[in-house]
Amino acid sequence: MELIYQGAEAKVYRDRDKIIKERIEKRYRLPVLDKRIRKERTKREANLLSTAKRIGVKTPLVFEVNSFRIVMQFIEGKKVSEILDDNINLCKDIGKNVAKLHGANIVHGDLTTSNILLKENNLFFIDFGLGFFSRDDEQKGSDLATLYYCLKSRHHKTFPKNWELFLKGYREGFENKEDAEKIIRRFEKILKRARYR
Repeated sequence: MELIYQGAEAKVYRDRDKIIKERIEKRYRLPVLDKRIRKERTKREANLLSTAKRIGVKTPLVFEVNSFRIVMQFIEGKKVSEILDDNINLCKDIGKNVAKLHGANIVHGDLTTSNILLKENNLFFIDFGLGFFSRDDEQKGSDLATLYYCLKSRHHKTFPKNWELFLKGYREGFENKEDAEKIIRRFEKILKRARYR
């Protein structure tokens, strides 16, 4: 088993064709509270992955969930962050997938091109560790803002075309077009607030 990533919240290991994500104990929290938070977040992330898959957004298969650990499928793909500038049309498909997530009230929480993989022309969304369920347009607008800033900074060579393609896919991905427009309007308000800080 090989440690492939360590973040503030979790350690991620690879064991052949599986990924094991283990939430790290936080010593600054009361032990009882820490256990509860880690259990809740682990369970919620597994639920988000499974729900996303059920609504047609590709995610790793979840094999096992226990208190602080998720065992899931390893996706042998390329990070979109590494290939997007030469494959800008992926942005439209990203938009359609994010629309499905938001339509099902799933907020990813860390919507960047590093958390999307491309395998055999299929997009896989990974790392829902900061995600949650919400009907709130503000939360969904914040998801869009995270991706917007990612595209603007990391993929500045193809910006704003990449964002325009994303929005086109996002609008197409919603059955009710007014839902998409409400979230986009909220996103625009979030951007304005950020500019005037």
